[in-house]
Amino acid sequence: MLVQYSVSFDPARSPQGLLDKLGLSLGSLRQHNRRVPAVVLVHDPAPAELGALCATHGAELVDRGPYAARLASLCPEGWPVLAANPTLHKFLAHGALGQVERVLCVDCDTLFRDDVERLFATYRQADVYAREEVHTGPSRYGPDAVFLDVPALRRLADSLGVLPIPPFNTGVVLLNHGRSADLARLHGWFVQCVWHLMVWMSAHPEHAAGTGYGTLEGIGSAHGLASAEQRARALPYPSANQWIVEEVATWLALGALPGLATGYLSPAHVPQNGELADPSAAAVADWQLCHYFSTDPRTALTWLDRPATVRTRS
Repeated sequence: MLVQYSVSFDPARSPQGLLDKLGLSLGSLRQHNRRVPAVVLVHDPAPAELGALCATHGAELVDRGPYAARLASLCPEGWPVLAANPTLHKFLAHGALGQVERVLCVDCDTLFRDDVERLFATYRQADVYAREEVHTGPSRYGPDAVFLDVPALRRLADSLGVLPIPPFNTGVVLLNHGRSADLARLHGWFVQCVWHLMVWMSAHPEHAAGTGYGTLEGIGSAHGLASAEQRARALPYPSANQWIVEEVATWLALGALPGLATGYLSPAHVPQNGELADPSAAAVADWQLCHYFSTDPRTALTWLDRPATVRTRS
């Protein structure tokens, strides 16, 4: 088993924010466990500080080469637009370490509050575990068809001949039974899926207009860069939030794996975002790690210091 991070540094921006988040995450991991291997996959030239940070926390640093070049090899027409999306490397990291039986893939905005081996011990049966996507049926926030039109997502899966996967957040994903290596065979499929979704977004800007959700940099040029065949095969995007295109394509890619079993991580074990500050959630929590994404990091650090209300050993 191992804990895996995937990072990409934009040369036009300061790396300090990402380095700070990664340092906090690795530090919290090692506070509770120094045995489980941790690997940081970097997809661009890394700042000099990254090597020292990994060494401090006993993490292996693996160079995966330039992010844009990898995307260009998989989608020659669309790579300039694809490379502006800072999250696609997460899927391209699957399988990078060969046949590993169990991998916990975490974003840098993840903090550990307990021994990570407890999570591995609890979630063993399914192939993939993650928290449910926000604003879907299982979410505490309730469904929001503007954020994600789940029936449209199912129709999209059906049109591609893949099974519908219950939508999940990709910030913390546990892969069992060697499934990370299986996903490596779908890298090209995944990138082409993202590209065909982007081509559709480019031709339908009204889909996200006025919704308040995020739009992708350079998306307007996708339609012009696409070939006539790609424009004809554009995939209708089932969300007004263009920022989650990596998640949508991940769900679709997993649906292409036969016999895949998925399950949800419990919010009592793995809180996300605003759940950190919810007193009612804290009352029944056995929190082990959190993905705090849009929460202020200071709030997340305060969460680390709270006494555990309930602890049930598995």
